[in-house]
Amino acid sequence: MLKLVKYKQNITKMNLESGRGGEVITEDMEAWRETFEIMADKKLMRQIKQADLDWASGGKDSYVSWDDLKNA
Repeated sequence: MLKLVKYKQNITKMNLESGRGGEVITEDMEAWRETFEIMADKKLMRQIKQADLDWASGGKDSYVSWDDLKNA
């Protein structure tokens, strides 16, 4: 949790220094929060890693292509 607070402070500081408004800061923080939640979920991270390996190895039976999905 301490790391999340430090990241939040750094992002807020960067946004204020760049002149970006509070709404953008809120959107950035929400995106980071979601990223950290995903990274904290060990089961989900294993699934993502396996999906990356399947994709890289061409294991087409392990995923659905975007074209097939959007036409479903």
